[in-house]
Amino acid sequence: MKKLIMMGHALILAAAFALTGSIAADSACKGLGESECKGNDNCTWVSGYSQKDGDKVKAYCRAKPGKGDSSEKKSKKKKEKSEKTEEAVKSDDSGDKKEDKKEKKAKKKKEKKEKKEKAEVKDDKKEDKKADKKEKKEKKDKKKKKKNKDEDK
Repeated sequence: MKKLIMMGHALILAAAFALTGSIAADSACKGLGESECKGNDNCTWVSGYSQKDGDKVKAYCRAKPGKGDSSEKKSKKKKEKSEKTEEAVKSDDSGDKKEDKKEKKAKKKKEKKEKKEKAEVKDDKKEDKKADKKEKKEKKDKKKKKKNKDEDK
């Protein structure tokens, strides 16, 4: 049942994004030439430029900040906001479960990190033991050599 509700919310959001995307593309400034654009107080002309990746962008006309929003667009934004708040209220019940999942995930991550650190400490100890053994062996060999030299004299 919860899956169906979540799928329904996803469909609503997808529809809302699809609708707002088409509205955002329809601007009073879109497609105007340079002289027409400069003559319109709600529009501004953007000169062509090259992006960092080398792509060239042609000059175009766009709405000035705050001038491109129509009353329809604003009302749709309000509707979207109210839908999102309703969804948030409904998802509060599942919010606790989400928090539990996050806590479990964080705990698992912490345990994994601790396990890794323990393994590293263990490896370090092994390396230290090997180095100590090697050092002892070298000292022993030096003593043997010295003893052999003394005997040869």
